[in-house]
Amino acid sequence: TQSTWGCGKMAAPKKKRVEEEMEAEVGEDDDDYDDDDNEEDGDSDDESPMDEAVQMDFEARVPEDCDFGGIRTLLQQVYLKANINLSQMTETIISQNYIGSVMKQPYVPEEDDDDDDDTDDTVLALTTVLNITERKDTECVQQLKSMLEEKCKKCKGGPVEKFNKLLNDPDHHVGYLISERFLNLPPNLALPMFESLLKEMDKARKKNMKYEFSHYLMVCKTFEMKSAHNKKDMFYSNSEEEFFHEVSDIGFSYSVAHERDAVVEKWSSDDGMEPYRTVLVFTADKLQTVLEKLKAELAQT
Repeated sequence: TQSTWGCGKMAAPKKKRVEEEMEAEVGEDDDDYDDDDNEEDGDSDDESPMDEAVQMDFEARVPEDCDFGGIRTLLQQVYLKANINLSQMTETIISQNYIGSVMKQPYVPEEDDDDDDDTDDTVLALTTVLNITERKDTECVQQLKSMLEEKCKKCKGGPVEKFNKLLNDPDHHVGYLISERFLNLPPNLALPMFESLLKEMDKARKKNMKYEFSHYLMVCKTFEMKSAHNKKDMFYSNSEEEFFHEVSDIGFSYSVAHERDAVVEKWSSDDGMEPYRTVLVFTADKLQTVLEKLKAELAQT
């Protein structure tokens, strides 16, 4: 299938088993890090705190009501000031708690900790999917589709007809694939969450639930940076999304520079970076292909 791109094709630059997989994969990056008993050994006096490796444990589980604020914050990282009912979208994500995962740091109470109010319950990452064909009458889905159709229309050379037809075809369901996390978290955390999502969708389909998709749609955080000779390079905030870019059939980008003053978007004009959102659409069978490629890539690092 020939890919269709607008605005120029960008250079591609309940606990679950996910918890165990993540601990194993994160641990692989910390082979040179010993436990606290070894911190006093060696030449630690010559090392600055910034040079020290940090071991973090992660816990992935189904979304719950207590995750509302954290999930909404991750969604707002993407949509900033867009007219989309993110509260409703968050509620929808939580309501289908048989699909998707949120990632947090596990809470380990201190011996003298009697106050649960101080617990850090931050949602660090989210991976899930929404059937925007089945939920076409939901306000947040209508707003999302309307906004993306308008952005595509304004994009020079945008694949308007192909994109709109796909979004509004009742016979071919489209899954809005959401994979968001804090910017300082590595891409190897995304892999087990995606793999878990595939298993959950498979179980849901066996129960005749509507998770049989013809295509997936992603809205990715990207930024454009000016390089030598005024050449402009596009980069993905979540680097693994470059693999989705490679298999996409439809794609376009739009600037969100005018929204850079939003609370959750901290871009500096002095950095020569302009924030964009990149919309990717690819056939559902490509998801497994991307995960296999991502797994092979991470194995080499």
